[in-house]
Amino acid sequence: MKKSVWIFLLIVLLPAVVLGWLALRSADEQRFILERRTTELFQTEADAVAASVREAMTIERQSFGEAVRRLLADRPDAEKLARDFSNTLPEVWQRKAVGFAIGPDGKILAPSPATAATNKRAAKFLWENGAFLCSTQAAVVYPVAGKTGSVQRNMKSDASQSLTKAKAPEFYASQSKTIEAPTTTEGNQDATLRLVRPQELDGEAQWSALMPATAEFAVLTKDEDEGMVARFVQDKLDLIFWLRPPEARTFIFGCLVESADLRDLWPALLADHATTGEPARIVALLDDKARPIATTPAGATGLDWKSPFVASEIGELIPHWEAAIYLARPTALADSARGLHRTFAFLVAGAVALIALGGWLVAADVRRQLALAQQKTDFVSNVSHELKTPLTSIRMFAELMHDRPQPLEKQNQYLRIITVESERLTRLINNVLDFAKLGRNQRHFEKMHLDLHELITRVWESHEMHLRDAGFTTEWTAAPAPYPILGDEDALAQILVNLLSNAEKYSTERKDIQLHTWLEAGSIKVSILDRGTGVPTSDARKIFEAFYRAHDSLSSGIQGSGLGLTLARQIAQAHGGELTYEPREGGGSRFTLSIPIYTA
Repeated sequence: MKKSVWIFLLIVLLPAVVLGWLALRSADEQRFILERRTTELFQTEADAVAASVREAMTIERQSFGEAVRRLLADRPDAEKLARDFSNTLPEVWQRKAVGFAIGPDGKILAPSPATAATNKRAAKFLWENGAFLCSTQAAVVYPVAGKTGSVQRNMKSDASQSLTKAKAPEFYASQSKTIEAPTTTEGNQDATLRLVRPQELDGEAQWSALMPATAEFAVLTKDEDEGMVARFVQDKLDLIFWLRPPEARTFIFGCLVESADLRDLWPALLADHATTGEPARIVALLDDKARPIATTPAGATGLDWKSPFVASEIGELIPHWEAAIYLARPTALADSARGLHRTFAFLVAGAVALIALGGWLVAADVRRQLALAQQKTDFVSNVSHELKTPLTSIRMFAELMHDRPQPLEKQNQYLRIITVESERLTRLINNVLDFAKLGRNQRHFEKMHLDLHELITRVWESHEMHLRDAGFTTEWTAAPAPYPILGDEDALAQILVNLLSNAEKYSTERKDIQLHTWLEAGSIKVSILDRGTGVPTSDARKIFEAFYRAHDSLSSGIQGSGLGLTLARQIAQAHGGELTYEPREGGGSRFTLSIPIYTA
């Protein structure tokens, strides 16, 4: 056997595997080249989408600046405008936002506490942003300068200086370690991981390129005329536009726009990237939770949004938002890459697979035949042992009665033992003969109309007394009769006898056997429950196989041939029913026979 296996592996399978590997390697190289080119193309497009989003945000910020300048042109009194800015901004700027103004002393002039008392949106704004805008508390922000971009470069030194102005010493102590913007090198504990995992990086986590910092609003606006600050408040993204107009440099005019209020911008922006016909890719704009804000084609669903093909961060303008591209058909690249090599690769791979499958089937069949031969050998040993045991008992007690006179009570006891052992010998021989007939399809069942309840009663009564004498506790819980069926009385009785015999043989110190019968879904259910050794989990699906025994009689001392359950299931199936096993709660076994109810 081993020699044949080695010849098969070295002469047939190994060369086929090598040829298949070479073919697949060639196909993989072609796919890699195509995927890299496609990745570069789509990455360029994702970068373009991100740039378009940044441009749209820049336009929004500039639009706000123009609105402020128009208001100042109409109302030269900057202080008066500042105090009423939250009410006058909607007149010249249609974007939904909360306008605010900060005076020369760094205090918020608008919205005023009086306005907040009657306006929930203004009250919420002051509650969440008042301390930050007044520079009495630093916050983690993503600042963008309007012109020179110098805010982030100067933040480290300015933030350190501004924190000395904090009114509470404990605030300085708690914030002094967080004023520096973290670097975003890979492995940095302070850097932020992006939620998306682009597929061209094999799903590896990426560090965000954003540079958040902890600082006060006064530091961010110190050397700039205009800009934008993004910050997360209660797990939502707020965008703050601000402007220090030349004609009123001591005042800062700004507004807060919630990211959810910008949804009208994105569909039109992504429409520029739409394609005609069936799309090869899907473009999506993802928010900071990796949820789609807008897609093209619109309404795309069913994608793993956190695993795009490529993705590009929008940047500090909208932190942790991503422009992502997904393949409409993820297998399209692999199909195109194989191209000319597909047929050859498939043929070789198919040949290797067939050879391997054939070898596996041959090996499996050999293993099965060897296992079956071993089981048959064990069966012969078990049957020999089974035949010897009752014959020895019968001979011994017969000789005792023949050699010397015995009291009547002893004679009756010996006769009962001889009867039981002869019945066991008969059952064993019948099992072997019945199995041989079933294997050759020579056993025919004489089916007739029966009341299964009466049959169960006869079998139960004939075994219950013997079980009670052996120290068993017995109980029969039955649904009301009759149980009409169409079946062979002797064959069905054989099933019950086998199950009751097994329940007795495999019992331990807990001698308890129960019989349950009930009607369910057009079938009659008969369950025999014991508190015996049970069946190991690994053997639960094998106990109905021919010759298989979970407990070998030669090693365990439990008698049996390995045919009883096989015959019982075959008889049940021949009657249109089934025999199943399940472990009994609390220990033991539960075998359930199901026979269909006969309806004329």
